[in-house]
Amino acid sequence: MQFDLYLESGPQHKRTWVYVPALPGCVAFGPTTDQAIENTRPAIRERLDFLRRHGESQPDPEPIELSVAEHIIERRFLGFGQQVFATDREPLDAQEAARQLLWAEWSREELVAVARAQTLPLSEAPASGGRSTAAILSHVAGSEWSYVSSTLGTLPGYSAAIAAIEGAGNEPWAALEAEREAVMTRLHSMTAQELTHVVERLDRPPRTARRMLRRMLEHEWEHVLELRARL
Repeated sequence: MQFDLYLESGPQHKRTWVYVPALPGCVAFGPTTDQAIENTRPAIRERLDFLRRHGESQPDPEPIELSVAEHIIERRFLGFGQQVFATDREPLDAQEAARQLLWAEWSREELVAVARAQTLPLSEAPASGGRSTAAILSHVAGSEWSYVSSTLGTLPGYSAAIAAIEGAGNEPWAALEAEREAVMTRLHSMTAQELTHVVERLDRPPRTARRMLRRMLEHEWEHVLELRARL
């Protein structure tokens, strides 16, 4: 099975991120472009395994063939998913949006499960460095709220929702569920126009529903894998 890759890296092809829009949520990283591309195959397999775990039938992708469709090289915003690829401008229909929102529900289930499985208290950062689990959960919640607001218009309640998660310490589950419910309610109400509209912004990347959902899925999945690696 062939997958088109969209790359984002800095000068001299170092520190490269790889996005696979055909498999929303799938992202890979490497210290060089070649290593990032090599890391994409296991990332694709892992993402397909995720879908199968939740009951979605997926074809056998082997052999996995990779093709670089676009490679953006610049220093600014490297690795923060700021780029907009040609696929992000493609209109999103209601059926595909519903499927990706279902993937988001599964992803959140796995994020919560792996967060609950951590051996350290959620508010304690690991000795090896990085954010605490509680900080990661707050970061994921705040980021998805930002994705939605910047694309569909301000979603009210951000400050209260994030403050509730941060204030819950080692028991953020109810606050996290309330935050996600608010986000998903708005996403499930997207109109046909919102699914296809391109929000042009002066000196900033445009926003589309397809890109919004892609980044939501990618970002949360990155942190699912980060927390899983700590176990």
